[in-house]
Amino acid sequence: MKKAAKLLMLAAGLLLLTAPVCAHAADLPKMISATTYTVGSTGYAVSMGLCKAVEEKGGIKVKVAPTGTDVARLMPVRTKEAAFSIMTGAGQFMASRGLRIFAAPNLGPQQLRLVYGCNLGAVAGMITRGDAGIKTLADLKGKRVAFIPGSPACTYLHGGYLAFAGLDWKDVKKVKVSSWKAAWKSVLEGSSDTAHCLVTSSAALELAASPHGIQWLAAPPSDKDGWQRLNSWCPYLRPYEAKKGAGITSDKPAEIASYYYGLVTFPAQNPKLCQKITDSIYKGYDVYCNMHAALKKWTQKAALDNSAFVVPYHQGSIEAFKAAGVWTADHQKVQEKLLAQEKARFDGYAAAQKEFKGKDGDQAKWPQYWEQYARDHKLF
Repeated sequence: MKKAAKLLMLAAGLLLLTAPVCAHAADLPKMISATTYTVGSTGYAVSMGLCKAVEEKGGIKVKVAPTGTDVARLMPVRTKEAAFSIMTGAGQFMASRGLRIFAAPNLGPQQLRLVYGCNLGAVAGMITRGDAGIKTLADLKGKRVAFIPGSPACTYLHGGYLAFAGLDWKDVKKVKVSSWKAAWKSVLEGSSDTAHCLVTSSAALELAASPHGIQWLAAPPSDKDGWQRLNSWCPYLRPYEAKKGAGITSDKPAEIASYYYGLVTFPAQNPKLCQKITDSIYKGYDVYCNMHAALKKWTQKAALDNSAFVVPYHQGSIEAFKAAGVWTADHQKVQEKLLAQEKARFDGYAAAQKEFKGKDGDQAKWPQYWEQYARDHKLF
């Protein structure tokens, strides 16, 4: 927990040194900072494209600071040393629900707000060797599943897909690996049977080109109960029929899932700045769409599918959509639902802390206690 706090302070300090803010007309800065994923990642490439739109359409330069963890990405935004951060739906879920590292006493559930989102930010699913004899998620019973002890996203994604088939971690053999790269390598080399992977990743392409071939374990949208179980773990996932990717064609599609990316900030961020950023990206598709394959999915329509998101939009961003004439009563209904869920979650977090102190108080046990409490009280 103390280590997390030090990371937060360090990240904020770095941005203080690297991102001076200069005011200009309408009290908006000429330059802002944003945090993103490490160089070479899809998240980094996407953020560079969106920031270019902010500069060309909004006249605001964006200094991008790559960081390695969700905590390090968010703290500078919370302290307003950065205007926003790009995060996957998984990262937003963990932060907004206060899970694992975000369960630290100095953190807890984060009150995130979207500035811009894309409902199809990434397409992925569970892979296995094509000759492994594993054809469905149910076939994973008794099999070896890659497990990254330090990755909450791995625990939730793999746990969610197991739940889709009515399985749990106790029904499979955990194969501990150090990273996602190691997880994919373990499938390729045969030391584990499955791992979650993007359809366009080099690991999936390598497996598809190998003598073993690749098998995508389907999560059919027709299985409503399965999807309900999967979404209880990963509410940011949506059914998706992939027609392009490793071992995937229009004649041989894969029924897997999509999950979203989004630019996030906090409610206290200047609403006029959020409005300007949202407006610039909304009008800037022509600026960024050809900068990376993933950016082609960042359409105006994708940004307005807020039913796919796990955190509400910032009010300033809503004003941008209203000015464009595209914010509807249905969008507002979803927004109010997300806000109500957030309030219930914050109230529940406070109640859980009070209950926990009366029972045990051992802070090392708190993250697991909060997660179970939240599930029992249907707070996510």
